[in-house]
Amino acid sequence: MNRWAVGIVMLVLVLAGVIYAIYEANDYDFNDATISYEILNKWELPAELEEVSGIHWVSDDRIACIQDEDGIIFIYDLGSKSIVKQYTFGPPGDYEALTFLNGEFWVIESSGKLYNIKSLELAEKNAEEIELEFEYRNNIEGMASTQDGDLWLAVKERNLDNRGDYKGIYSFDPKTNKLDYEPVIKINYNDPAFDVLRTNNPRKLIRPSDIGFHPITGELYVLDAEFQKILILKESGKIKELHLLDPEEFSQPEGIAFSPSGRIFIANEGLGGAPNIIEIRFLK
Repeated sequence: MNRWAVGIVMLVLVLAGVIYAIYEANDYDFNDATISYEILNKWELPAELEEVSGIHWVSDDRIACIQDEDGIIFIYDLGSKSIVKQYTFGPPGDYEALTFLNGEFWVIESSGKLYNIKSLELAEKNAEEIELEFEYRNNIEGMASTQDGDLWLAVKERNLDNRGDYKGIYSFDPKTNKLDYEPVIKINYNDPAFDVLRTNNPRKLIRPSDIGFHPITGELYVLDAEFQKILILKESGKIKELHLLDPEEFSQPEGIAFSPSGRIFIANEGLGGAPNIIEIRFLK
């Protein structure tokens, strides 16, 4: 390579570095934020839940947990700070979310394969598999049950219609085994609530890692693990509140759950530290 070519390559690299630096300087920094929550409790999880990916309140300070790779529901006791039970329901996979509906657990893989676990005690024998019309490129990471008896599913990557101006949440009816191809909720990238992030990069606007309905207000909470935050949505899908989470505390928030009284729990994978569950309260 002659000197002219080397010079051109070096100039391109320098310009790219300058552009990237300007981009990062204009991007949002959590240190600029007014903290909108307080941490009430924190539980360090054992190694079995290193890649915790979904949680759901069971009862009596017990939380059901799943992790990415194993088809197991773990019951974690907040009081004893330990796993007290575990139930195998499926083979190794890529499990991303769980919820509870009509007395039964539901777990979903990123590809859209859904598991209906009718009884934990007989999980290995009675878990029913349902193949939904999703693919790995959609990447399902969030799931929540509605009062109407449906399951809402959040894509992290592509929408079913491949449009790139919103992030879709879809509804599945377990009674008919029908998936609605039209999103029940659209989180539009041009929502004014995103202006505080100072970016148009969809990866930083919203990539849901979990969703859940608040048991008292009925509002849908959307958790984001990549650019750590929680969205609280109106029924229309418009953002009512956007809460940024400190990335030093919430290294990779993958699951959200609520107690019946409205306590909020967030599960973090062990990214550069131990996995944990953190209880927060929003400041009003």
